[in-house]
Amino acid sequence: MRFLFFITKPYSVPVLNPIKDYCDESGEVNTAWFKAGAAKNLEINGLTLKSDDEVFSYDPDAIIVPGNVVPHYWPGVKVQIFHGLCEEKKGHYDITGFFDLYCTPGPLITEKFQVLQKKYKSFLVKETGWPKLDNLVKKVNSSKKIKSEKSKKEKETILYAPTFSRKYKSSSSLFNAIKKIQKYKFNWLVKFHNLEKESVIKKYETLSSDYFKIIEDDNILNLMESADILITDTSSVAYEYLLFNRPIITYKAETRFEKGLNIVQSDDLIGAIVRSIEDPDEFKQSRDEILNDIHPYQDGKSSKRLIETISDFIKNKEFKNLKRKPRNWYRKMQIRKIVSS
Repeated sequence: MRFLFFITKPYSVPVLNPIKDYCDESGEVNTAWFKAGAAKNLEINGLTLKSDDEVFSYDPDAIIVPGNVVPHYWPGVKVQIFHGLCEEKKGHYDITGFFDLYCTPGPLITEKFQVLQKKYKSFLVKETGWPKLDNLVKKVNSSKKIKSEKSKKEKETILYAPTFSRKYKSSSSLFNAIKKIQKYKFNWLVKFHNLEKESVIKKYETLSSDYFKIIEDDNILNLMESADILITDTSSVAYEYLLFNRPIITYKAETRFEKGLNIVQSDDLIGAIVRSIEDPDEFKQSRDEILNDIHPYQDGKSSKRLIETISDFIKNKEFKNLKRKPRNWYRKMQIRKIVSS
C-alpha cells in the first residue's frame, strides 16, 4: 500500500513521524509527504511530492492528515488523526466534509465523534490511540528511572509551553510573574508555539540565563522528559504530559481543571509552583482518570493500530457505504490555492 502524509503546519511532523517509522520498519507500506502552507519549506526525510501531477502518479491508497482539510480531489481515502488532544478548543468537533475516516485517540473523543457519525453518515470513526505519543511512552519509562536517581539538591525543572491563540494563551499575562520568579533560580525550559508572535518571544528572551532557556526544537517530547512541572494554559501539551503523571499548572484553562492547579491570577503562579513541588502527587488520581478518558493506550503501538485500521478500512471497502459529503465549495477552493501556491 501507499500512504501520503499531508501537512500545512510544522507541528504536524512529530505527529506523523512515528507512523512513518512504523511503516518503514514493517516494510508493508510505502510513504510520501506533501508539504503546503506554513510547512512548505520544512526539511523532512523521505519522498516528498510537490504537485498534483506527482500525487496522481503516486496514487496513494490513503492520505493521513493531522489537520482539518485535505485536497478532496486527490486519490485515496482521507484520514483525520488530529494535531492535538485539546478537545475543548473551538473547532475540534467541526465536520469539514473532507474525511472518510476519523481515527480517534481515546473514548472521550471517540464517543463524541460517534454521535456526529450517526448524524452525517459520511464518515466512520475508529479508535486507535494517537501516534505522536508512541515515542513518548518509551521516554516515560526511561525518564522515571532518571528522576528517581535525581539529587534532592538539584533545582526543579519547569517547562513552560503556552498555546498561541489569542483567546487561550498565557504568555503575555504571565510574563511579569515569571520574571519575578527568576530569583528562585529554577531551571526553566520555554517552548513557544510555532505561531507565537515574534514580539512575545523577544520579550521572553530578555530573561535568558543559565536558568532560563527558550527552546526552538519542534519536538516538545524531549522537553517533557526533562521537566518536573509543566506550566501551560488551554493547550494539548497538558494532555500529552499526563503520561508522566507529574504536576501540571494551568492558567485560565477552559475545562478539566482537575488535571492540576488552575490559576486565574498571575500572582498565584509562585504559590502553585511551591505547592506542586511540596506535593507532586496531589492530583495523581485525577491525572490518571483524565488520561484514561483522553488516551488510555500506553503500549506505544498507536501507529500500528492506525495503519492496520486504515488498511482494513480500504480492504473491506467500508467507504462504499458512506453518504455523499457536504459540498463545501469555499473550503475546497481554499485548499486548491494552498496546494498550488
